[in-house]
Amino acid sequence: MQPDDAVPFGLLEADAPQLLPPATSTATETAALCFVEGNQLAIVGVALDPPFELDGVVAALAEPPAAERSLRTAVGEPPPVRNVRLVAGVAHVDLLPSISALGGDEQLLAIAQIVCTLTGRPGVGLVAFSLDGSQIDVPRGDGSLTNGPVSRDDYIELLG
Repeated sequence: MQPDDAVPFGLLEADAPQLLPPATSTATETAALCFVEGNQLAIVGVALDPPFELDGVVAALAEPPAAERSLRTAVGEPPPVRNVRLVAGVAHVDLLPSISALGGDEQLLAIAQIVCTLTGRPGVGLVAFSLDGSQIDVPRGDGSLTNGPVSRDDYIELLG
C-alpha cells in the first residue's frame, strides 16, 4: 500500500471521479459474406454479433440471410471446417472429412465461398487449406488444383 502522499493529487478526495472498467462491445458488425447465386458468388453484407473471429465468420456461411431468397450456400450446415487461424495474413482453414461428400462443382463453390469471405476480412490476404492438419489440393475457379494458399483472385471467374 502506498502512503497518501504518493497518490496523485485529488484522487483521494470524496468527490474524485471514479474510474470505470472498459466497456465491452455488444455492437454488431456488418461483414461481407459470399454466398452462391446460380453458379456464381454473390457478396452480401450480413450483420454479425461479437466476437468477430474467423471461425464465426465461416460458421455464418451455413445459411444465407432470409431476405436474400435467391442465395444459397455450398458449404452446408454445419460448414465442414474444424478451425481457422490467422498467421501472417494467411487464414489457415482445417477442413473436416465431410468436405469430400460435396460433389466437384459444389466443392469448388464451397471453397470459393470460404476464400471470398475470409479474404474480405481485415488482415487476410490468402487462405490455405488442410484436412485433419495435412495440406491438401483445392480447386481454383479455372478448374486447376493447387496445394498452396489461394486468394480471391483465384476465383474471379465465379464472382458475379
